Amino acid sequence: MSKSKIPQEMFQHVVNNALDFLGQSIIEIKEKPKYSVIHFHASIELILKARLMAEHWSLVVSPKKQADWQEFTQGKFVSVTLEEASTRLEKVAQSGLGDKALKSFRTVTKHRNQMVHFYHNAETEKAGIQRLQAIVKEQLTAWYFLHDLMLGQWKETFESWEKNISEIDAKLREHHEFLKVVYEELKPSIKDMVVSGYVFLECPSCGFMSEKHLNDQNCLYESECLVCGLHEQCLKIQCSECEEGEVLYRGEPSAKCSMCGAVHNGSHLLETFIDDGEAYMAIKDGGDYPFPLNCGECMGYETVVQISESEYLCTQCFAVSDTYGMCGWCNDESTSLSEDTYWKGCEFCDGRAGWDKD
Repeated sequence: MSKSKIPQEMFQHVVNNALDFLGQSIIEIKEKPKYSVIHFHASIELILKARLMAEHWSLVVSPKKQADWQEFTQGKFVSVTLEEASTRLEKVAQSGLGDKALKSFRTVTKHRNQMVHFYHNAETEKAGIQRLQAIVKEQLTAWYFLHDLMLGQWKETFESWEKNISEIDAKLREHHEFLKVVYEELKPSIKDMVVSGYVFLECPSCGFMSEKHLNDQNCLYESECLVCGLHEQCLKIQCSECEEGEVLYRGEPSAKCSMCGAVHNGSHLLETFIDDGEAYMAIKDGGDYPFPLNCGECMGYETVVQISESEYLCTQCFAVSDTYGMCGWCNDESTSLSEDTYWKGCEFCDGRAGWDKD
């Protein structure tokens, strides 16, 4: 059997295993919460490993061990941990998890470790209900990010399982019944906050009208679901098509108008935050209006805009920086510059070292 065929078979087996664990965790949530957590955690790790395997089989092997083809095909190898997989997805596959997704997955891992080593049955019914609610919150939030990765950022890798993923999504969201009592208790507080000027939208994770938003446009803020705890980096702008609706960006450069449904992308953010008048005056006075800048995180060319006095947003990857600088070699302005750019260069040049090498 060829080397190309074996990884494909193994890849399919890993994905099927991950979805099987997910399905099992849904079944077990009420009667066997310990096993639900353990199986849910296993599914996350397997999905990340499958994405790495799609890049190259050796990325699944722990960096502490030498990658060996024979051991890999026989299943006799130590695989990457969550942290190692996250690093390789970002540094090698160039398709990282993002801070919020990684934080959510870490929470599931921590809970899984507690369940495996320290779990004991609750002594009271109340304690059991609270534990169940905590598990559901963790799983819904983690699944929100995992689902978005599989059918969004990693769609090309997992598109063959789109139907299975959607079915699991529907079943997992039925768990929101366990959080209904939490939502009912929060209703009076939510009502008071609406009077104070906050806006509440349906949470994409748990499905309740419990996601707290600011009522301001052109302002970067973090939304928060008061039920499941989902946090997202958000930004609202006015729709450039109908000029009546709002466009809410949720941590990524793609969103729809609430009124006309027009799709907006990163270029609309650029247009919103580039001040042509200020640029004209700067050039007229012999000064500099550097925006848009380059992004040192995703290497986006002229994708960063200033959204407040000390906040610079990349309209391509939604990374936020509080400073920017000029490369000492190529003079391009960028975020996340390292030291000694004259010699080492930036994300867009090789610096003096590269020049001398040539």
